[in-house]
Amino acid sequence: MTDPAARDRVGEDTLAKAVAFVRRRAPWGIGVAALVFAATAAIVLLARPVYVADARLRLGEPPPTTGVSPTGGLLSFLRTGGDPFANDLELLSSRTLAEEVVGAALLNVQLVAPAGWHRDSIFASLAQTDTTAKATFEATWRSDGAIQVESLSPRRADLGSVGPGEAIRFGGLQAAFLPLKDGGPRSVEIKTLPFDEAVRVERGRIDVERTRREANVLDLRYQHHDPAVAERVVVAVVGTFLDLRTRLFQRESGETVDSLRAVAANTQKELRHAEDALEAIQRETGLVAPDAQSEALVERYETAYEALLEARTEQEAIAAQLGRVATAGSRIDAWSTLVAHPRFLENETLSGLLNRLTLLEELKTAALSLRTADSREVRTLESQISQLDGALRRVIDEFAVGLDARVDELDGQLRNLERLLAGLPTQVVELGRRQREVRVLSEVVVVTEQRLRQEELRQALAFSNIQVVDPPTLRFRPVWPRKKLGLAVGMLLAGFSGLGAMVLVERTDPRIRERSVLRALTGAPVLAAPVARGAGLMLQAEELRALLGAAGEPRWFIMAPGTEAWGPSLARELGVPAEHMRVLAGYGDALAAAGAPAVLVVAAGRTPEAAIRRVVDLLHEAGGSVAGSLVVCRTNREASSWA
Repeated sequence: MTDPAARDRVGEDTLAKAVAFVRRRAPWGIGVAALVFAATAAIVLLARPVYVADARLRLGEPPPTTGVSPTGGLLSFLRTGGDPFANDLELLSSRTLAEEVVGAALLNVQLVAPAGWHRDSIFASLAQTDTTAKATFEATWRSDGAIQVESLSPRRADLGSVGPGEAIRFGGLQAAFLPLKDGGPRSVEIKTLPFDEAVRVERGRIDVERTRREANVLDLRYQHHDPAVAERVVVAVVGTFLDLRTRLFQRESGETVDSLRAVAANTQKELRHAEDALEAIQRETGLVAPDAQSEALVERYETAYEALLEARTEQEAIAAQLGRVATAGSRIDAWSTLVAHPRFLENETLSGLLNRLTLLEELKTAALSLRTADSREVRTLESQISQLDGALRRVIDEFAVGLDARVDELDGQLRNLERLLAGLPTQVVELGRRQREVRVLSEVVVVTEQRLRQEELRQALAFSNIQVVDPPTLRFRPVWPRKKLGLAVGMLLAGFSGLGAMVLVERTDPRIRERSVLRALTGAPVLAAPVARGAGLMLQAEELRALLGAAGEPRWFIMAPGTEAWGPSLARELGVPAEHMRVLAGYGDALAAAGAPAVLVVAAGRTPEAAIRRVVDLLHEAGGSVAGSLVVCRTNREASSWA
């Protein structure tokens, strides 16, 4: 849209519609806004004060749990024991802690009294003596100063009266009341809950919040209408948490220490048995250094085997030489070959005997050339030669006997060594197994003793890693109600609620209020918008001409609901017969003339859209049509909006 005048007209129309909407729905908006603001003001101004007590704790890291701990060792980086800070948070939300706090602060007891009157201004003392049930009691201060206590539910009963400061038992409680104070209530109600129910309710009311993600610092808060109760709850939470955490650590560390001590004792006992078994097998087998001893035994076996082979070789050589001695024709040749053996070559005795024998043989040979064999000289030489031959034979025989003994001895040694070598692997394996058992048990003893000392140190350090940064205290003023903020929020809520109510009423109102809507429904223009004056209508000349021209002959008018009272006046103004003014319920006769146009008479802001649609549909079914609309307005301002 580029025409400035057209844009101005659109803006003026929009503004006029907005102003008309506000004027039309202002009563609804004002009424809803007033109700919302009144309700908000009542909530804010009549609400009981809520007090907050808080504390701040710093949780240090626990001592390390290395060694044989299930949460330590190789997999400790996986934090299989959980995050210590998260464990402490779960401890703060535990049922055990909630039970301790409910019992310490008597949160299963509720005092119903006027604002500003709390337990410390009503009771001299209040304690729980037995289990409580869901019940209501009433304490009334009589004119004589005594306090009358009655049970209101689950059944009414008179529980007796006591003087100020005197104790009375009722409903699992023991209470002593203070004297009536100036301006104090004449009667108060005391409500009790089952202990488990109070634990369930209060368990979620203790607010625990981590101040920062990277800080192991906790803020504890609790809200209550009684400031003393709020402070007492926070004190109980801090004390119970410290005590419960200490007990858990003590039990955990104590059980771990006892287990480690038992393991250490059993391991030491097993180690002593293993050491005795190792000593026994070392005494039995003689193995102290298996590797060195095995190597030495193998060397001995090799040496004995080589010596046995050498002795048997010599034995065979000596036997062969002795055989040649027996078959040799000359004793000199026989013994010369024998003495030439490497074993006898360096023997001076044999060399001397052989030289002597050779000399005698030469002398005998020389003597036989000069004398006969029976001569004395020859016989003497023969005798000497026989003696030397016998001496040589005795020496060789003794050597052969010694060599046989040597062979037998080496053969026995070799068999003994073979037996030792055959049993050595089993002995070495058994010795290694027992040594390994001793070594493993020794390592377990060392690790267990180390872990035991660490756990004893952890037990000593685990209870000093919590610091109370801010001790439990009560804030200097109630956190609720905040009257200025509450009233400001109430005004905002009232404004939005009123505006929403106006829009809702406008959107849900089915009645015709705009020219464009009526034109869209009927498909015909708005011909006139007179202002009603009682039962009469004041039509201007141009409006009369427009109506008469649009209606044609005969002139029919359909009176929509809410316009029946103006039918006679309209008939007079237009000069139309009264029977041509038909209401919605009786327009059937008026439509008998097929194709006859009709003028629809509606009431501004009071005729529903559904009625307009029905008239138009029925006119079309009868062959008629809507020639135009006449809108009856209640005020000149309303008429100007339809003009």
